[in-house]
Amino acid sequence: MVKEKAMSAKNVTIIMSGGVGHRFGADRPKQYVNLNGRCVIDYVIDAVKGSKLTDEVVVVMDPSCIDYSEELKNSGFHFALNGKERPDSLNSAFEYIKGHFPECERIIILDAVAPLVTSELIDDYLAKLNEYDAVITCQKITGALGNYDFDPLDREKYYMTQSPEAFRFKEITKYFSTDFQSQELAWQLPRETKKYLNFDFRNNLKLTYDYQLKYAEILIQYLDNIKEIK
Repeated sequence: MVKEKAMSAKNVTIIMSGGVGHRFGADRPKQYVNLNGRCVIDYVIDAVKGSKLTDEVVVVMDPSCIDYSEELKNSGFHFALNGKERPDSLNSAFEYIKGHFPECERIIILDAVAPLVTSELIDDYLAKLNEYDAVITCQKITGALGNYDFDPLDREKYYMTQSPEAFRFKEITKYFSTDFQSQELAWQLPRETKKYLNFDFRNNLKLTYDYQLKYAEILIQYLDNIKEIK
């Protein structure tokens, strides 16, 4: 699965596909379940293949799952072993890139279970790294915000972060640690680094529970219909 020869690549897309998906309750990891006749990850593969700025792709995954998706199997992508936790899997991807693509300058990290990502979004994030150190997908909090201590919180001071996220490679690997407590990778960077917060990817859906599959089916059909009209 792994390509051994080092290659020149400025922009590398990482697809995180190592999750097991216990909460989803399927007979296989959720990135390989059926979504409108295709594996969930196949939609992410389409977006990556349509990216004009992506030079190489590294998929972080359990190699025993490769036969679930023919598109992944025949993609020509590179593969790195997933770790026990997400930080371990990220470290695996970073080490693979260092060893195989020493000229890498920019990376974008995608989730295999977020099928609504687009080629245009990938290219936009990579291009923004010419000006910023990090690009982060964010969602405004629209409901009431609470905590277990029942302290009052101002939701205007908070937002949710999601993948995709993009980074200047040398900058993020300089500060990256698998022991960092926050789930948001960008917070490992110093405060003074330039971060672009993107609140415009509003239909970004990450599949966590099985009922969300129906939402994804409807959204994909709707977006396909819009493309046909245009």
